[in-house]
Amino acid sequence: MFRIYILFLLSLFPLSIYAQDTLNQTDPSGRKQGYWKKTDSAGHLVYEGSFKDGEPVGTFRYFYPDGKIKTISTLSQNGTHALVVSYFQNGQKMASGTYLNEKRDSLWQFYSEKDGALVSEEYYKTGAKNGISRVFFSGGGVAEKTTWKNGVMDGQSEQYFSDGKIKVRLTYKNGEKNDAFTTYFLSGQPMISGQYRNGHPAGHWIYYNEDGSVLRFEDY
Repeated sequence: MFRIYILFLLSLFPLSIYAQDTLNQTDPSGRKQGYWKKTDSAGHLVYEGSFKDGEPVGTFRYFYPDGKIKTISTLSQNGTHALVVSYFQNGQKMASGTYLNEKRDSLWQFYSEKDGALVSEEYYKTGAKNGISRVFFSGGGVAEKTTWKNGVMDGQSEQYFSDGKIKVRLTYKNGEKNDAFTTYFLSGQPMISGQYRNGHPAGHWIYYNEDGSVLRFEDY
């Protein structure tokens, strides 16, 4: 009976050795192959995922030192496209979006660590902001809307009161305030109106009382 037990244990060894040998392997050319786990100097798991011919494939998971999920990245299109979701250490979603050729692309959304509410959203093209970005109030609704081109503000920008009424309206050109500028009272009446040129106030500015009467003028 004892001999049979020993033979049974020995029969398990090749399987365990094979399982270990399939982890963190490289081929004769030095390329990563198969399932990999990386740990830091303290032995904490940093990431886990699979490689084929040295390139990451499928789903990768990245971890905080305490073992909680930090980021999940799902790769496709020969590794050029990645859907990414990142998390705060308390488990709430931090951000979600797409990488294309290792650069942010398309819609990215960012969330509150406290309650998971949507904080802002931005659009990217080849790693630079492009299109309309929005910042949200904690209770919902748009607080600010800006237009971006090639990573700089370019176009109309607006800020809002919590009830959705316009608070500030202005225009940017190549990252600087340009053209018409207006701020509003909560009532909807203009508070200040004027213009910017290359980031500086220019021309005739008017300051109003809330009843619509003119408070004063300034010229730049």
